[in-house]
Amino acid sequence: MNARRARALLALLALAGTRGAGAAPSSLNTIPTADVVPPRQMTLQIQNVDTDWSGAGSVFERPEPAFQAQFGTFTPRIEAGIDAVPIDSPRDYRPVLNLKCLPVEEGDALPAIALGVMQVGPNLVPAYDAVATRTLNYRQMQYQKFRAHHRNLKLRGIRAHLGAFGVRRTLEAMAGADVQLSDHLVIDADWIAGAAHVATLGGAWVLDPQSSVQFALLRGNRDGRIDGFQVAPTHQFTW
Repeated sequence: MNARRARALLALLALAGTRGAGAAPSSLNTIPTADVVPPRQMTLQIQNVDTDWSGAGSVFERPEPAFQAQFGTFTPRIEAGIDAVPIDSPRDYRPVLNLKCLPVEEGDALPAIALGVMQVGPNLVPAYDAVATRTLNYRQMQYQKFRAHHRNLKLRGIRAHLGAFGVRRTLEAMAGADVQLSDHLVIDADWIAGAAHVATLGGAWVLDPQSSVQFALLRGNRDGRIDGFQVAPTHQFTW
């Protein structure tokens, strides 16, 4: 599996979206957050694996959609997912599993902390991750919930995420942030260290409490230029 496909696969396995605007589940563009899909809910998403926008292998010349499903379990601290991803060719679809748990919830003094395993499937090397998520205006957001009148000023969440993921003995740092601008728009950015990975800038357009569209531009760490994009419509169901 080449570097482009490896970084695209890792981006896919972190299910896209941010929780801030209400319709998105558990990750930024390429990194996981400490969010989990709520119990008895399922998120379905379609995302382009081939993120290049030019050349013979671009998404316009050879589209490679990946089909993703993320499930909230019977506990609010565990989510699981299964994706159908083309690994070595557009027709080589394989099932890929991931799992995330939340041992520490966010509070006044502590960030939320999540542990996960991803890229579990035939002929793949599993990856693992740990991430901390902190709402920078946490106390103001909590206080707002108890205010009787706040129609003239509605605070929006501003969050930072920091963690690492590993494959075999290689450990890479990852970081990101998201800002909720309105009930319908979240802006986010994230980054994974290492030459084969990317930095992104994008967000999520929330259509309604169940539907959203995630979008991002990708800047490769190796070449230092914007060389791709991803788009992923998402819908959330209750089961």
